Amino acid sequence: MGVTTLTCPACSRPLNRLNFCEACGARAPRPGEPPSVRRLPSPRPMSEVSFPRQVHIQEILTPKTVRRNRHRSTRRRGVWVAGIGLVVVTGLGLGAFRLTGALGTDLTPAQQQASELERSQAELLPQLEVLMEARAAFFSGERRYLPAMKRVRAAIQTYNRRLAGVEREIDEISRANAARLRGCHNRCPDLDYPAYPRLPDLSPEVADLQRVATRMTQLHDQLLTVRGTAGIQMSYGELLSAVDLLGQDAKDNLVTLHEMRYPSRDGIYAGGAASLRIEALNGNNSLPVVRQMNTHLVRLLERSQLPVASYDLPGGRDKYPGDHSISQ
Repeated sequence: MGVTTLTCPACSRPLNRLNFCEACGARAPRPGEPPSVRRLPSPRPMSEVSFPRQVHIQEILTPKTVRRNRHRSTRRRGVWVAGIGLVVVTGLGLGAFRLTGALGTDLTPAQQQASELERSQAELLPQLEVLMEARAAFFSGERRYLPAMKRVRAAIQTYNRRLAGVEREIDEISRANAARLRGCHNRCPDLDYPAYPRLPDLSPEVADLQRVATRMTQLHDQLLTVRGTAGIQMSYGELLSAVDLLGQDAKDNLVTLHEMRYPSRDGIYAGGAASLRIEALNGNNSLPVVRQMNTHLVRLLERSQLPVASYDLPGGRDKYPGDHSISQ
């Protein structure tokens, strides 16, 4: 097939082939074929033709007013939405309060009583824990004080008994040699008198009493900083009184023992010694207050429906039988 001089009717470029344009892809008529006629689209009916919207004169004259009204409408809609949301949130909150019993309107008397009991227990337990710790420290001091004073009394009794025996023996020897001693003046015979007993060594007991006195002073200062509610305040006061009484007993006994260990020369004859006055020593003056405190604590636990068996109290556990923690 030879080169033709025909041109493309679409892009006016020369055609290499008779019926196809390689540049735009249009089909060219063959020689002798009439040219193709482009058909126009069929006209649309008038009912389907859309016309522009008619603009009113009010929209042209007052465009700002229209926009302001739209803004007001939008803001009013937002206020209504916020109000509805607030009502919904309030309703949900009231429902939650009712479910948890915060309003108390739906609780039965038994439920209200149980709720009040739970609240009082939650308020009492932290204060009771502090009190029981201080009370345990007091009884730890009492367990040191009581054995120390028991050993002191036993040592003094032994000393006084030996001293009395020595004095009886001295009197017997003196009566047996009365004739020789009568009118001997400076030439009296040497008699074999027994030696007086030595004073008991109470250094360990004195150290224990000093520790008790110091610990009770610390507990006194600690309890003064504690403020309990009305239900437990009485027990705090009773514990403070017991602490002060035990501490004072320890201090007084320290003074008495010092005077016994280092006596004056008054009342001592012939190089001898006087008996130690065991009745000058204090006992445990805190015991009546301790018993009263134990009774009140047991009643407090019973009112609060707390288990007495969990505490070192009468009716509970007695961890250290050497003190008066369960005494009533």
